[in-house]
Amino acid sequence: MVLVLPLLLPLVVALVVLAFRDHGRATAVALTGGLLEVTLLINLVVRVHPEIRWGRYFRADSLTAVFLISMGFVFLVVLVYSVDYLRHVPPGRFSSPRWFYCLLFLFAFTMLAAYLCENLGLLWILMEATTLASALLVGFYNTKGAVEAGWKYLVVCTVGIAFALFGTIALYLAAVRSGIPSAVALDWTALMRAGPELARVSSLVKLGFLFVAVGYGTKVGFVPMHSWLPDAHAEAPSPISAMLSAALLNCAMYALVRYDAISVHAIGPKFSHGMLLIFGAMSLLGAALLMIVQRDLKRLLAYSSVEHMGMVATGIGLGVPLGTYGALLHTLNHSVAKSLLFFVAGNVRENFGTLRLDRIKGMVRSLPWTSGFLVLGTLAIVGLPPFALFVSEFAILSAAFFQRDHLIATIVLLSLVVGFGALVYQLQRMLSGEPCLVKKHKITMSEITAMVLCSGVVLALGIHVPDSLVQIIHRAMAVLTS
Repeated sequence: MVLVLPLLLPLVVALVVLAFRDHGRATAVALTGGLLEVTLLINLVVRVHPEIRWGRYFRADSLTAVFLISMGFVFLVVLVYSVDYLRHVPPGRFSSPRWFYCLLFLFAFTMLAAYLCENLGLLWILMEATTLASALLVGFYNTKGAVEAGWKYLVVCTVGIAFALFGTIALYLAAVRSGIPSAVALDWTALMRAGPELARVSSLVKLGFLFVAVGYGTKVGFVPMHSWLPDAHAEAPSPISAMLSAALLNCAMYALVRYDAISVHAIGPKFSHGMLLIFGAMSLLGAALLMIVQRDLKRLLAYSSVEHMGMVATGIGLGVPLGTYGALLHTLNHSVAKSLLFFVAGNVRENFGTLRLDRIKGMVRSLPWTSGFLVLGTLAIVGLPPFALFVSEFAILSAAFFQRDHLIATIVLLSLVVGFGALVYQLQRMLSGEPCLVKKHKITMSEITAMVLCSGVVLALGIHVPDSLVQIIHRAMAVLTS
């Protein structure tokens, strides 16, 4: 039941919330269901060591727990922030609170099921389901730009996932040819145990990982497969942008990390880690340079997400414990900080009526609360101490120097400097000047609560990483190497 209840509850809440047309009642049902879901996830994380199984197809271990922590936190703060954010949603066939919460819980279900599945074929199905569940949320406002962004997101990610399907089939063929029974040829634990046997069909393993890296890398937002991400983030409601950047990208990275572990056990780290370093380096540099020319706040934050996913891939690709530790910690740190910044973007859009950076001026005088959270979130996301991202980025950078990989270390440093310059330059432009508000909306308690939670966590993890979290990450690293 530890696995069953967290899986079933989002489906139940998604159906129940549709029965409530009243905004207040729909919100109450969603908040109650969300709090209960987070409680169940905490129970799962606490009890997961060494693993929990439900039948043949669902399983959780310490690696799952690391990603569930970030997903549970992001889901909670998104629900809290959405309480008052939805007050300005225009009426429409789908643009209503009950449809928003229904689709949000379906989206959460697909990601949670992807985290918990044991079979890689089922993982592919569920990763495709995350796209289908979130496409309507991307186009939630029903404007021309939102619908176009939703279709682009659907098409690009579906094409990408098709590559992942080819990779999954290649890995299945490799498993069968190596002597693994066909019934368990896509089970992750069986493939991890069959490393020496898979080594005999190394060409198929390499081909499989190549397609998987491109396929799931599209969902991660690796350069050059990132084209859907800026459009989707720019047009989606701000809480959904937070879910896409802070939860969905992690989910796709989780799938890629699982495949990387299989490849390392079968043919060694050189091939898969080399590909992760290539994609990581391209994403770091490409996103940092593209951030310089952005003119939309949420598109700027979207490219920042691409950069940070490149940082995670680089940490895994370095292949040393310090790099892996930094990468897993960075998935959590980035999720918290980026959620905060997308919440800020939602407040900016409400007050200025636009996200065009050249039209956002004078925030310090007109929106002091939002400005404070913007400063804090920007300093956190660029990796300055004492914020959490400094800890994880420093670990990854130290791992690069430890490996004497000076090229990767240079790319990481260069991208951090360029990204820092782009974000801080836009920050000072937004804060200074004469205010040009379209209509001033008073910041609400639910919005403040969500942003305070994010700010507190990103600051607390920068000052001290709890021993319990360190132990979970170390156990996750052991899962990848055992």
